Amino acid sequence: MSIKHKFILVILAVLLSGTLILTSCTGGIARGWAGGAVYNGDLFVASMKGRIIAVDASNNAVLGKPVLLTVPTSSGILGCSPSAAPLEIYASPLVINTTDPGTVVFVAGVDGKIHGFLFKDGALVEKNPSWLSEPLGGQIYGGIATDNNVVYAATATGTIYALNAKDLSIKWSHKIDSKVWSTPVVSGDTLYIGCFNKTVYALNLADGKEKWNKKLDGSINAPPLVLDNKVFIGDYSRHFYALDAATGNIVWKFPGDDTAAGNPQNWFWAAPVTLNGIIYAPSLDGNIYELDAATGTLKDTITLGDSISSSPVLVGNTLVATTAVVSYAPTKQRGKVYIIDITNNNHREVDFPPNEEVNAPLFTSGSNVYFHTTKDNLFSIDAAVKDSQIKLIFNLSSVK
Repeated sequence: MSIKHKFILVILAVLLSGTLILTSCTGGIARGWAGGAVYNGDLFVASMKGRIIAVDASNNAVLGKPVLLTVPTSSGILGCSPSAAPLEIYASPLVINTTDPGTVVFVAGVDGKIHGFLFKDGALVEKNPSWLSEPLGGQIYGGIATDNNVVYAATATGTIYALNAKDLSIKWSHKIDSKVWSTPVVSGDTLYIGCFNKTVYALNLADGKEKWNKKLDGSINAPPLVLDNKVFIGDYSRHFYALDAATGNIVWKFPGDDTAAGNPQNWFWAAPVTLNGIIYAPSLDGNIYELDAATGTLKDTITLGDSISSSPVLVGNTLVATTAVVSYAPTKQRGKVYIIDITNNNHREVDFPPNEEVNAPLFTSGSNVYFHTTKDNLFSIDAAVKDSQIKLIFNLSSVK
């Protein structure tokens, strides 16, 4: 890893840990950039102040009372009074419907635990029953995944877990020598995940045993995309890969020529999406690279300008993406939403209000696309309506 990349990772770690220190001293400040989950027309969103909020997508009404997740604090080095502080949440909520007890909303936090809450009669049930895993030994920054009533998560200290959804007991764990901030992806009988040690792992779902691992050129934060027996993933070396899902062998690598004009100039951080044999790979350099899924050939480049750190979504033939503010120049004081027609790559841009931007992954309900901003506001836009504008739903921190 280059000195530059090491420095950036140190800064990211300091920012994350510094937020925790600030949280413990104020008792009322938390952060995070969780997206949301959609189930049966309801939204489930984690606020930046530790609240899990259920919303009726048809009318944007809050359903029941939000659940507040907290962590204990102590006096520490800054002499703060003992109290409970809101939990920092980066992983988007996950919803599972089970025969018994029913619909359960799972959330992972930097406390290194998985929390589960029953959603019953249109409201989250905070207690009786509720689920809580044992401490998993490390903070959770990536998302969580599910398959067949099992919840999968990875810790920043380098352990991947499978937990039984019924009671959050540990089914198996797999230790690797690396930090993990990525979200695991399940396909068939295999879990795929990328790590800071530049390696993609494929684990057997039944017992967590390693099927294969493949070393790439850079550290990995972006979640993989599994399609047509291939694992598509980007890394910090500014490369994007297709791996054979059964063996881990590299099928293709983009760019193939590191000296070519128009190559990516920054990391692949957000999740890629795909439609009709094309991979849309967003980069922190402000471009979305359209790659042929079979060959890795660059079909086109959609230039949005500013950094793309939140995962985009597809609504039919419309690709919706956001950019973050990357400088403090007077002309760059807000993030933007881009509505892109992928049949011709024509796109229009819509401004957020001043000083708003998005790091959280986007999520959808029907043609509505939702954005959780760094000011803890929840916005939406109807991607199916021509010239639609961004609408503020409410501030998540203000919901009681």
